[in-house]
This record gives sequence, structure tokens and C-alpha cells, in this order.
Amino acid sequence: MDKWLRPSFANLMKNKKFSDCRILVENESFDCHKLILSSASEFFERMFLSDFQESQSSEYRLSDVSPDTFRIFMDYVYTYDCKKLEENTNMMILNLFECGNKWLVESITADCQAILTARAPQMGLGNLIATFQFSHNAENKDLIGVVSCNLYRFGPNMNCDAALFLTSDVFEKYVILSDGYIPEVERFKMIEAYATVNGLIDAETVKHKIEMIDKKGDTDSGVDGTISTENKSLKDDGDEPVTINSISDFENEGPVSLPDKAKPSAEDKKDLKLKKMRIKYVKTLLDHIHFYNMTKIEFYNVVGKSFLLTYKEKFEKLYLTR
Repeated sequence: MDKWLRPSFANLMKNKKFSDCRILVENESFDCHKLILSSASEFFERMFLSDFQESQSSEYRLSDVSPDTFRIFMDYVYTYDCKKLEENTNMMILNLFECGNKWLVESITADCQAILTARAPQMGLGNLIATFQFSHNAENKDLIGVVSCNLYRFGPNMNCDAALFLTSDVFEKYVILSDGYIPEVERFKMIEAYATVNGLIDAETVKHKIEMIDKKGDTDSGVDGTISTENKSLKDDGDEPVTINSISDFENEGPVSLPDKAKPSAEDKKDLKLKKMRIKYVKTLLDHIHFYNMTKIEFYNVVGKSFLLTYKEKFEKLYLTR
């Protein structure tokens, strides 16, 4: 925007002159100008041209943004002042970037990306991880590349609490990214911590109707979920108890016939399907671990005491260690 127009447009926003619509965000309202918002955003243009009841009252509610974020967004589309945009925190820049993506405002997404790119070399690990998550959500390859390169600065410290709150698909990418920068045993600990913090190690996984897990059953993969426990014994009304080392042991078993009274309900099937998907996700994470880069002592002290592998798998992996 021409620098001579910025003060005039900013004055319109402050004095509410000629405002012709009201945007409602949570418990706050913003008097705006349709022409300015629609010229900045195709999203708002479509909203103002819609046949919804709001278009008759000139009041429109937004439910996916906070008042603070929308206030700064408005300031931007009325002035296009990138310098003022730079005064905001990294988290606010991420929020504005997301708004730009949702509301099709290319100028603000470009400015936010430029700000984050410039700040990345000075960001702390927590901010970088938050930006790593966001850049994958936004599928922004350029920002992913910038953040990934700067994460390497932290080396072994990449194994931190902030990584445990990444979404499952992004956590897997983070595990892959850490290859060669975090000692292998620490990468394993990070996966185990992620499984624990996110409820993936769940004793309930091996209770009740676990016989339903069949090697010829559902082959869907998933990314949200649980793993196993060890040495649980199941018994059903006079049947002999079944001792298991891990849920994954059951993936190699054939179908088990259950008496009619023990037939699983639709909800049980859904629950077991989800648990099986979760098991596959944890196995996928463990596939990224190079056990040959661990010493036998490291393996014994960490992997040997973990529930993430069956006894058979532990013996197999132990032979890979040095």
C-alpha cells in the first residue's frame, strides 16, 4: 500500500468512519469496512457476498481466531505495515500466518514467513519446535527447511520436553530429523517418553477380548495411540489363562473362536482396531532406531527394560548392538 494512504486507512479503523459491517470475535466486536477486508481477502469477499442471514444484518461471527489476533490482523490489512508486524511475538506471528492461510491473504503469509525465517537463527529450541509443527501443518516446505536446519544447532538437546507434544505425524518427522544428532539410545528414550506422555503405553490395551487381534485382520496404519504392557494374564469364565508378553505377540496368532457370550460388540471392535493402529505407529517409530549404534550396556539398561519391544524382538535387536 502506498505510504501516503496508510495514515488515512489507519484513521478509518480507529475512528470507525463509514464502517459498514461488524465482525464478532468471542465477546468482542470490530467495526470494519467491507471494501477493505474483501480487497485483502477472498475469504471475506465470499462471506460478504453470501446469502446468509448475517449478510442482511452486516454482522459476521468468526469462531476460529482470538480477539487479539484479529485486532492485529485488522491493523495489518488496513496499513500493510510489515515493520509493525515485526513487533509481535513468534506465537502471534504463527497465529497471523495461520489466519493468512485460512483467509487467503498472501501478503501477510509472505511477511510472516519472512519474519520467522529471519528470526529462526536466534530462536530457542521451544520456539523452533513450535514453528516446526506449524510449518508442517501449513505444508510450507520453505519454512520446514529453514526450521529443520536451525534445529540441528541444538544437537543432543533436541531430545526435550517440547518435542513430546508434537502431533504424531510430525513427531515421526522429528525422530527422522534427529538421526545422527542425538545418540541412538537417547532417540529410543525420546520415543518411549512420547509413548508415555501421550498415553500410548496403556495396560488396558491387553485387557478383555485381546484374542480378537488376528494377523489376517485389519491392516490399516495409524498415528495416534497406544502400545502394550507385559506379562498380563487373561481368563474368561473357566477358560485357561493366557499369558502374554506384549500385544504384538498376538499379531502372529490366528483367529480365536470365542463363545457367543464373549463375542465382541461393535464398540469393542472399534476400540481394538484403534489399539492395533496405535501399535503399528509405535513400531513405525522404532523402525527409525539404529540399534547397531548402541552398546550392549546401553541396550540392556534402556531397551531391555522397555515395554516397547517383545522379548523376542529384544533378543533380535540385541545381536545388532556393539
